[in-house]
Amino acid sequence: MRRLLLLLPLVVVAARMQIEWLWFDQFAWTDVLLKRWLLQLLFAGLATLPLLAARAWSRQFRQQTLSTSQGMSLTGWSYGFMLLLTAGVVLISALLTLDLLALAIRDPFQLGEWQPLLGLYDRFSSATGVVQAGVVGLAMAWPRWLARIVAGSLVVAVSRAWGIWTLALWIPDEFTKDPLLGADLSFGLGRFAGLHLALELLLLGAVFTLVLELWRVLAGSKAISDWASPAFAPRQIQLIRSLSALLLLGAAGLVWLSRHQLLWTQHGLVAGAGWLQAHLTLPLRGFATLLLVLMAFALLLPCRRRLRRGFALALASLVALEIVATPLTRWLVVRPQERDLQERYLAQAIQATQRGFQLDQIKSRVVDPQRLSAADREKGASTLENVRLWDSGPLLEANRQLQQLRVYYRFSNAAVDRYPLNQDSDSAQQVILSARELDQSALPRRSKTWQNRHFIFTHGYGFTVSPVNDRSSDGLPSYFVKGLGPETLIQGNPALGIERSEVQKEIPVGDAALYFGMLPSPYAIAPTQIKEFDYPEGDINKMTHYQGSGGLPIESWLQKWAAAIYLREPRLLITKAINADSKLLIRRDVRSRVKAIAPFIDFRSEPYLISIPNAEQDTSTTTNVTADQRQQHQYWVVEGYTHSTTLAYSAAVSPEDSDRYLRNSVKAIVDAYNGSVQFFISEPDDPIIKAWAHTFPGLIDPMEEMPKLIRDHLRVPEEFFNVQVNQLKRYHVKDPQIFYSGDDVWEVPSEIYGGRKVDVEPYHITAQLQGNDNSEFLLLQPLTPLARPNLTAWLVARNDGDHYGELELIDFPKDKNILGPEQVQALIHQDPDVSEQFGLWDQEDLELLQGNLLVLPVGSGLLYVEPVYLRTRKVGLPSLARIVVSDGRLVAMDQDLNLAWDQLMKKTHPYDGQGTAE
Repeated sequence: MRRLLLLLPLVVVAARMQIEWLWFDQFAWTDVLLKRWLLQLLFAGLATLPLLAARAWSRQFRQQTLSTSQGMSLTGWSYGFMLLLTAGVVLISALLTLDLLALAIRDPFQLGEWQPLLGLYDRFSSATGVVQAGVVGLAMAWPRWLARIVAGSLVVAVSRAWGIWTLALWIPDEFTKDPLLGADLSFGLGRFAGLHLALELLLLGAVFTLVLELWRVLAGSKAISDWASPAFAPRQIQLIRSLSALLLLGAAGLVWLSRHQLLWTQHGLVAGAGWLQAHLTLPLRGFATLLLVLMAFALLLPCRRRLRRGFALALASLVALEIVATPLTRWLVVRPQERDLQERYLAQAIQATQRGFQLDQIKSRVVDPQRLSAADREKGASTLENVRLWDSGPLLEANRQLQQLRVYYRFSNAAVDRYPLNQDSDSAQQVILSARELDQSALPRRSKTWQNRHFIFTHGYGFTVSPVNDRSSDGLPSYFVKGLGPETLIQGNPALGIERSEVQKEIPVGDAALYFGMLPSPYAIAPTQIKEFDYPEGDINKMTHYQGSGGLPIESWLQKWAAAIYLREPRLLITKAINADSKLLIRRDVRSRVKAIAPFIDFRSEPYLISIPNAEQDTSTTTNVTADQRQQHQYWVVEGYTHSTTLAYSAAVSPEDSDRYLRNSVKAIVDAYNGSVQFFISEPDDPIIKAWAHTFPGLIDPMEEMPKLIRDHLRVPEEFFNVQVNQLKRYHVKDPQIFYSGDDVWEVPSEIYGGRKVDVEPYHITAQLQGNDNSEFLLLQPLTPLARPNLTAWLVARNDGDHYGELELIDFPKDKNILGPEQVQALIHQDPDVSEQFGLWDQEDLELLQGNLLVLPVGSGLLYVEPVYLRTRKVGLPSLARIVVSDGRLVAMDQDLNLAWDQLMKKTHPYDGQGTAE
C-alpha cells in the first residue's frame, strides 16, 4: 500500500508530461519541449553535485568522535548564545529556501531578481508567514527530514531557473562596455543574474549545512542538560573552517558583484554610480572583496589567530567607513559642487537610458505651426479624412448594447487598425475592430453545467468593424461589418467613398468562430457527440461541430486518463460524448497560449484581432485545407517583450516598474480558430532575443518571413510607446547641465474626460510626415512642459512598411505659445455658443460626455478636434452629437467635421468682397 501511495506522484507527473507533449506536438514543437526538459534535468543534476558534497561534509562531521577531554567546547553564556544563533540561522535559511521554492514554482523567470530580505520581511509580517515559521521550527526537531526538504527545494529552484542559466550562457556580447567597470552590456542584461543567483544558492546551501550540523551538536539532550557542548574534535574544527572559508569566498563574490549593482541603482539624479560611488564606494568594496578572500585563506592555512582577528577588524572598519563616510562625503564634498562632479555620470545616464528604451534612434526636427488657412484643408486632406471621432470607450459601450446580441457575448476591447478600403485614396481607412467573444462567466447560473461549459458553449463568433470617422444618421456608430452568421451585414460607406465589394475583399468574415481569444476560457472538448452552439439565428441556436486542426487527441484510454488527471476531471473517463475525433482544447487565452510555448518572453500588452484575405503562414496542410473550407480569416496579434532591470546607468521606468531595458522583440500570431502559433523577431539586434533564438532554433522566425498581409496590420504597441514617452519626459535632454537644473522636463498633458481629469493617452492618426508624399498610420503623443499646459512637442511612432517602429520627435518653438489640450478645453467652455449648448444638453435625463481631444497636424497648422457624445443616464447608449474644432484661438461646433471646419474658417478669415473665405 505504501508503495502504491508513493507511485501516485509519479503517475501525476507522467500524465502532465504526456499532455504537455501532445500539446506541443500540435505545433510540431516537441523538440522545444524536449530541450526545456533536458535543460531542467541538466541543471537539476548540476545542483545535486554541491548537495552531494554537502552531504559528504556532514557525514564526515558526524563521524568524528566527540571528546570531553580535548578540543574546543562551549559552556555557559557562549553555549546559550551559539544555541540561539544556530537555531535562528537554521530557521531563517529554511524559510528563505521555501520562499525561493514558492517563487520558482510561481514565476521562475523572476528568480534572477529574488530579494531574500524582502521575502523574509513579508513572511514575518503576515500571520500565514508566522505559522509557517512555527512549522519549520517544529521540523527542526527532525533535522534529517528538514535537510531533505531544503535540499529538494534547492534542486527544484535550480531546475526551474533554467531560463536564467540559459540566458547567462548564450547571450552574445554587445561589444559595448559600461563606462565605469568596463563590463560588456550583455553582462548586465543576462550574465549578472545567473552569477548572482548561483552565488546566493551556494551560500544558502552552505550556511544551512554548517548551522544544521552545529545545531545537531548543540541541541543534543546531553548538551542541553549540561548547558555545555561536547568538545569539538580537531577534524571537526578543520571541517568548520573549510566550510566557513567557502562561505567567505561566496560572500567575496557577492561583494564583488555588488560593485556592478551600483551601476543600475539610482543615486540622487544619477541612474547609476555617481562621483561618490566611483571614488568611495567602489574602492571600499574592492578592498572588502580582497579582505574576504584573505580571511578565507587565513582559515584554510595555518596562521596566527592575531592575523585572522586583524583581517576581521579591517573588514568591520571598511563596513563602518562606508556607512559613516558616504553621507559625510556627500554632504561635505559632493553637494557643494554636485553639478560639476556629476556631469560626466549624468551624461552616461542620459546615453544609457536613451539606449535602453531606443530613444537614441529618435529623429528630431523643429516645426513652427502657422495659423490655419483654407489651403491647409487640401494639404491635410488625408488627415481630415481619417480623424478619429469615436473613442474606444463610447464605441465599446455602443457595441455592447447594439451588437452583443446575447448575454454571454462580450466585446472586451476595441482596437484601432487600418484597411485599404478606398482604392482612390493613398491612405488606408482607419477602423475600430472589436471581437465578439464568449464570456462563460456571463452564462446564467443554471446554465453553467459541465456539458454547457466544456462541450456546448465553446467559442465566440464574429466581430464588428466601424469607421473611426463616421456615424449613422441617428448619431450611433456606423459599421462596415456587424451582425452574426447569415445575418452578418457587410456594407460600404458612400459618404467615405467605400464600396461594399472592397470591404468584403479586404475584411473577409467567413465562418468567424473564435475558439481562441482574449478572455479566460476553460478547456473545451470538440468535436463530440454533442453539437456545439455556433451562433444565434433569430429565435433558434445554430449548432456546429469543430473542424479545426487544434487540440490534443484523447481517443485512447491512456490519453483520456492523462487528460483526466491533468484537468482533475474524472468525468472525462465516464462521459459518452467523446468520440474518436474528439480533441482537448486547452490554454485558449492567447496570451497564456503563447506564454506556455515561450515563457522567456513577456506578453504584457492586450492582443488585437485582424481579419485578412489569405494568411500565408507556414502551417500544416491540414490546417490550410481546414481554414479554406471554413473560410477562416481571423488571427490574433500578441506583442512580446524582452526586458531587464540591470542595464548599467539606465533609469528605471518608475518606482513600480524597475525595467531599465525594454524591447518589443517578438510578434506572435495566433489563429483564432485552429490555435496555431507563429513567432517573429521584430528586434533582430536585441541580444536577449538573439540568445533565445540560438537556444531554440526554428521557434522564432525572422520578420521577413511574416506574410505581408499580416505585416500590414502591425502596430507599435501603446504600452511600449507609453514607456518610451515616460522616459523621454526627462531624458530627451542631452546636455547634463540642463538635465541637472531640471528646467526642461516634460509631462503628458491633461484633459477632462467623462467629468474627470485624466492624462491624454496616445492616439492613432493618418497623416503626412514632412518629407513623405504619402499618408501614414501614426501613433502620436502630445507633450507639455512640467507644470505648464502649453504644447511643447509631439512624439510620433510610425507603423507602416519599412518605417515601422521609427520614432520622430517634433519640437515646437520655445518662444511661441501653442495651446495644450487642457487650455483648448478651457477655450471650448468659454465659447458662448458651445457652453450654452452644453448646458442645455447636460440636464437630468441626458449626460454630456466630452471625448478625447485630439491635436492634429493639418497642412502647416494645428487643428484641435473633440467629439461630444450624449447618452441617457438610465440606458447609457452613447451617440455622437457634435464635433468641436479649434485652431487654438477660436472655436466652432457642428454635427459634421467638414461643417465644423467651414465654421472655423469663417470665424478666422473674414469674407472678402465676393463673399468667399480667404
